[in-house]
Amino acid sequence: MFSFTLNRLLQRAKNGDEGAREELIRKHRDFIARVSSRICKRFLCWENDDELSIALLAFNEAIDSYHFDRRTSFSSFAYTVIHRRLTDYFRKNPAKYELLLSADQDDTEDIISSLLDRQAQDTYRDQLQREKMAETIDLFRQRLSCYDITLEDLFNCSPRHQDTREKLMQAAMTVAHNPVLLNHLENTQRLPAKQLVTITGLSHRVLEKWRKYIIATILILTDPHLSALKRFTKGF
Repeated sequence: MFSFTLNRLLQRAKNGDEGAREELIRKHRDFIARVSSRICKRFLCWENDDELSIALLAFNEAIDSYHFDRRTSFSSFAYTVIHRRLTDYFRKNPAKYELLLSADQDDTEDIISSLLDRQAQDTYRDQLQREKMAETIDLFRQRLSCYDITLEDLFNCSPRHQDTREKLMQAAMTVAHNPVLLNHLENTQRLPAKQLVTITGLSHRVLEKWRKYIIATILILTDPHLSALKRFTKGF
């Protein structure tokens, strides 16, 4: 749930990016409502209940005051700030004070987990996974551009036969696991064809034909930020 995407949005929002702040609020709108409803012991409506306005202000406060070196997650921290601000609100409004739910602050993570039903958790997780994959693909595109390769190139040059893919994977792994060969590739943006011919037995013609595919596979195998793409190395 707390992925690179969330941390990046948080950092941008803390730096004054209003678009990032609005996106954070949008992604956590249901979370804010569920937290507030739990604390207030009743269902809250955005259109009618002041408590949600208080909670929204508290969430904004949490964005500004959260530090990434905290041991607690951002959601845990946001919950604490929302709870604190709603407590202050109820104390200033005695007639509503009895509605406040006394929550155990040491059990915040369990409370948050209970606030999101299974469907909401799955939906939110899937959304973040899609965003993370989109970021990974964008990074992959940037890495490929250093070798004058595009994603469209990979789509057009991917091998159809299993035996061909296995041979090309062998060539890619040979480079990925050999620091000298990998350094040659990174410094020259060219495959160490001569060495690969000797080690793998593949011809120069084969290496040249599948050069882009082999390089793309090497990038995926060696860059930890692209590890999510390893399942696609059987064919782009």
